[in-house]
Amino acid sequence: MNTRRLALLAVLMLAPASAAVAAPCAGFNDVDSASGFCGNVEWIKNRKVTLGCTSPAEYCPDQLVSRLQMAAFMNRLGTAMTPIVIRSELTSGAVDLDASPVVCVTPDQAIADFPRRVLIDASLSGTSPTGADIAVRSVYSTNGGASWTPFAAVQSFAHVPAAQWGQASDVGSVDLDVGQNVRFGIQVGRTGAGGDLSDSRCLLRAQIGSRNGAASPL
Repeated sequence: MNTRRLALLAVLMLAPASAAVAAPCAGFNDVDSASGFCGNVEWIKNRKVTLGCTSPAEYCPDQLVSRLQMAAFMNRLGTAMTPIVIRSELTSGAVDLDASPVVCVTPDQAIADFPRRVLIDASLSGTSPTGADIAVRSVYSTNGGASWTPFAAVQSFAHVPAAQWGQASDVGSVDLDVGQNVRFGIQVGRTGAGGDLSDSRCLLRAQIGSRNGAASPL
């Protein structure tokens, strides 16, 4: 074996093993997935606080940040952490409980930039001349109201006494992905004997915020 081959073998033997097994963190080649900071880097990337520096594959972890860059980072972080609140409050009037209508429907909300989690708080009050047993649940639609998906399989129930007002409330949460257009509503139906609602009022509040945790995949 000549001297040149011996020198090359020595270099390969002395090279750190970590260089061969290191994996990029959140798609950044200059941050190791084994780094204790990987979760932090992934968290801010998934909320579009920063998507890289010189290229989308570079994070530049040792590069200084200017005050202008800091302002941009803080602005994006504030946007990511400020929830969007949608509210619908209506006097729905008479309700045919057999039709299981969806009331208090909100306008469509586009989910952009990063995945979101929706928390919803809904209630419906109604009155019936003969009394009624009702079920209420929060629902959402991603196809313009052509079909509705309940937030949870469990419904909220209430008895509306004859010629009096009764109320049922519901809460729930759902995760949404970038690119979806979603609207929310309250579905009300019958659970037992009784007449329809002669008058009703509904209130729905949806809070759309960033998902918790580091791994909110884009």
